[in-house]
Amino acid sequence: MKISVIIVTRNRKEDLRSTIKSYSSQTYLDKEIIVVDNGSDDGTREMMSNDFPDIDYTWLPDNFDIRSLNIAVSRSKGDILWRTDDDSYPESSDAFEKIISIFSKNEDIDIVCSEDIEVTDGNKIWEWYPHKVDKINIPEKGYQSHIFPGTGAGIRRRVFNKIGGFWEFGFEELDFCTRAILAGFKIRYFPNIRTLHFASRNNRIPDDRWVKINKQLVRYQWKYMPVGTAFGRTLLFIFTATLEAVYKRIKLSAYFEGILGMMSVAFMAYRNERIPVPKELMYDITLGTSAFRSQYLFFKSVFRRKILGKE
Repeated sequence: MKISVIIVTRNRKEDLRSTIKSYSSQTYLDKEIIVVDNGSDDGTREMMSNDFPDIDYTWLPDNFDIRSLNIAVSRSKGDILWRTDDDSYPESSDAFEKIISIFSKNEDIDIVCSEDIEVTDGNKIWEWYPHKVDKINIPEKGYQSHIFPGTGAGIRRRVFNKIGGFWEFGFEELDFCTRAILAGFKIRYFPNIRTLHFASRNNRIPDDRWVKINKQLVRYQWKYMPVGTAFGRTLLFIFTATLEAVYKRIKLSAYFEGILGMMSVAFMAYRNERIPVPKELMYDITLGTSAFRSQYLFFKSVFRRKILGKE
């Protein structure tokens, strides 16, 4: 099996350099690296030309956000697509050996999720998985999952071939995984495959990210959830988004843009994108975790890490 590392970047030259070097050092030989650049003007183009001339690199004149991953997929040749960020890479050099072994032994596994280690936050594990699991005695097929962290996940090409690629920035992994589950694909979490995330602050605009992420979260609800559930969750997310806006000191203009955008995108998703999830698959796309619990766990984590300084 060939594995294709797909990376989207913008103005993170040094982060990208470290990431490429790490993936190049993976002991699994049948691999390639595909980089799509969303209009970097920090010397990334020159670095790629001078230091990595053999890497498949595409520079775009405009910022096409995370959807540029779809361009990377179209340029790739691998049987397995490794979705990652330009500031993330596996902790061990034999990670791809493990990934290929999992896929080779388990034809019924379509997406493999890795553990996310937040290096710049004291090497803490991002506890994105909603349930407590044994991370030492991991089952051969891993643990059932409904999403993967964007810092490191292996995806069979057949998934892209059937359901297409990612939507715009903001919960793109959640939307992708829900479509994958609806199409009959299986997602498994393997905490022994660890990805280091250096969480670069370059090219991040807090207000803009807050607006986009909250709009996409509401869009997801009205695309997939029952109407009553979508309405209740929207009210909850408006409340929690307000708390987050206060905590992050989001500008008032951005706050109103976000709230109005959440209402607008709810209407548009219901009208143009509606794909109600069958009742029998609801557990598979939520793992039985309510929106209230998800928000509670998020704010609890923020409070403990940022305010109390605890893990």
